[in-house]
Amino acid sequence: MNYKAILYFLGVNMLLVSLFTIINIFYSIYFDFIIGLNSYLITFCISLFLGCLFYFVGRKYSRNITLINQIIFILLSFFLVPFLISIPYFLSIYDISLLNAYFESVSGFTTTGFSIIHNINNIDEPLLLWRSSSQWLGGLLFLLITIGTIGSKQIKIKPAYLLSGGASGRNFFNNFNYNFIKILLIYFFSTIFVIFLYTLADLRLLDSVNLAFTSITSGGFVSNNKLSNILINDLQIFIFSITLLIPIFNFFLIYDIITKKFLFKNHYEDLHLGLLIILLTLFFYFIIIPGEGFVNVLLSITSSISTSGVTTYSSSRDLSLFFIFLTIIGGSLISTSSGFKYTRIYILLKISYQEIYRLVKPMNIVDKNLYNSDVKIDDQDLKIAFLVFLSFIISIFILSCILTFDYLSFENSFKLSILTLTNTVNSALYGTDDLIFLDLSNLTKISLIFFMIFGKIEIIAVIYLIKRFIFRE
Repeated sequence: MNYKAILYFLGVNMLLVSLFTIINIFYSIYFDFIIGLNSYLITFCISLFLGCLFYFVGRKYSRNITLINQIIFILLSFFLVPFLISIPYFLSIYDISLLNAYFESVSGFTTTGFSIIHNINNIDEPLLLWRSSSQWLGGLLFLLITIGTIGSKQIKIKPAYLLSGGASGRNFFNNFNYNFIKILLIYFFSTIFVIFLYTLADLRLLDSVNLAFTSITSGGFVSNNKLSNILINDLQIFIFSITLLIPIFNFFLIYDIITKKFLFKNHYEDLHLGLLIILLTLFFYFIIIPGEGFVNVLLSITSSISTSGVTTYSSSRDLSLFFIFLTIIGGSLISTSSGFKYTRIYILLKISYQEIYRLVKPMNIVDKNLYNSDVKIDDQDLKIAFLVFLSFIISIFILSCILTFDYLSFENSFKLSILTLTNTVNSALYGTDDLIFLDLSNLTKISLIFFMIFGKIEIIAVIYLIKRFIFRE
């Protein structure tokens, strides 16, 4: 086991946390929020010290890191980095316990959006910015591990290599450095562009930054108790809905368009998702909930498929199960959205249809091309997709059973289990906006923490790790 290499990559993540604390430190000083300044200074010192220590300890060993080391690094990142993020919550003036602070930080880092803070309007602005930036950090790491490890050809848990921009070689160190720079630049400039769009729509700068961090990462944190208090007109809601397409479509789509590398054959998944969004929006607007307004319907659809969950939805019709089903579908394989992912559903449906068709006409040749492109779907892709689906169903059953021991009804337990595993915030879309996470038992909070993380990185990755340990492959 190459522990020093793991420390090197953990150090890089911790240094990123220290960079974001600098933003909060300057914000607190400039706007005279001195009360919480010490918490960010402490977080900066701890994250900078640990980041530099891990970086220099492991830098000579970072070029030799196996798949099992990579998965351990991913797991440690999702468990340890939130500890650093939780420090400002714990040291704040709002009397947040260590478990609640860690719950809030994991919820942000996994871009889920569950919150133990019942009244967001009472929270100071630097802490609101800190909540939102935790989503941004988590989204960046998720993209890196999707392309570099769990989506690579070697492990195939999220077969990102099947799509444009998802190709990855075997040298994790070189891929990490190359992907980190490329993804960071696209991610950063996309965020700046979204902030610019929001300011053009007459949103104040802090709300624009917070919403940009939320929309880019398909997160669930907003800077007000109600999104409708921030997005007050149809234009603002429409622009926010459009920006939620970023975590739905392939992360490299805009980059390919700008660099003139866009080819339709490389983005059939995005075409399918775009058509799905258009058809669902028109169907719901004209037939199901015409009184809700077009922009609110569009936001409901894009928010669900992006697994964000934030909404201005106010209809009296209960369509929660349908919107939950959209969160299960999710967006592109190479995106910050969670969920099962559209391509894996496509693989399962296509291969299932072909197997039935082959029973009827066994002499026919079966087409295993993905979206009728040049990319082939192999048997391993199908097996992994089925295992992920099976593990998802089992996880829902296990988490639902745990949640029923709390005050939650069976319906809310079932809904919350799916939202946890798809990293989607509870909201009026799903009929769960009245849940108060602060009142949940410690066992329930700990369970939600584990399943938020497993939902983000796929619990099948943990099974893969256990398998490698047991059989020593």
